[in-house]
Amino acid sequence: MPAASPLKSKSRQITLAAVFAVVYFILRSVPTFQMIGIAGSFTAGDFVLTTLALIGGLWSGALAVVAGTILAYASRAPLFYGLDFLPALLNVAIVTLIVSKRHHIAQAAYLIVLLAFVVSPYSLTFAFGYIPYTWLHLVALVLLFSPLTTKVPRWLHASDFHQFLAVLLLAFVGTMAQHLMGGLLFELTLGMIGGIDPLTFRNTIWYGIFFVYPEERLLITALSTIIAAAVLASTRKWFVHIPSTRDSTCDAQNHASGTRF
Repeated sequence: MPAASPLKSKSRQITLAAVFAVVYFILRSVPTFQMIGIAGSFTAGDFVLTTLALIGGLWSGALAVVAGTILAYASRAPLFYGLDFLPALLNVAIVTLIVSKRHHIAQAAYLIVLLAFVVSPYSLTFAFGYIPYTWLHLVALVLLFSPLTTKVPRWLHASDFHQFLAVLLLAFVGTMAQHLMGGLLFELTLGMIGGIDPLTFRNTIWYGIFFVYPEERLLITALSTIIAAAVLASTRKWFVHIPSTRDSTCDAQNHASGTRF
């Protein structure tokens, strides 16, 4: 298949960004379950971020998240001083970087955000005995640095259970990265700006959330995986031509010639 011209490729990205921005705006306006410690709730938009990343790619997905979040401010006031798009943006970035075989950048981004959360004076280090608060984030970190990450782009083009596993890994790692960024904004809003002292933040707010966030994150991961896997399966022929699934012209040529990567 001939490579798309730069103009057509850019037009497609803008079109995808516009369409997905509207979809994300609508879903972000739909509340789901209540956030703890702040007057807000998670939204249905959290369940489609993996899908936006897989179909839209880095730039279309990122633009859709930023634009959709800002549009949703009309019906859902910002919680984090207008920076509400950052958690979802990191989710989309991590997923698309892995898919486009730039996993080293994804690993670095995740590690930086994780370390920023851990060293924050407002963050809880150990929540229950010697169990770290970020234990589920560390599981995602191990998966992100494992050889499985390098297999994801190939598995996404499979027609068996490997494709589902690839989507599951992407949804889980992206969701946990989103949670870390949301935690940092949470600390900024209620702690640094809101005036809650670090000790109270650690021993009251984070300690309570420690027992709840794994269920929240795993639920979001499960729903994100189901939706993305279903969309991916139904649009497989279109998906394999999305540039973000390949990292070089060589990969595109190999695919066009029927060579598996």
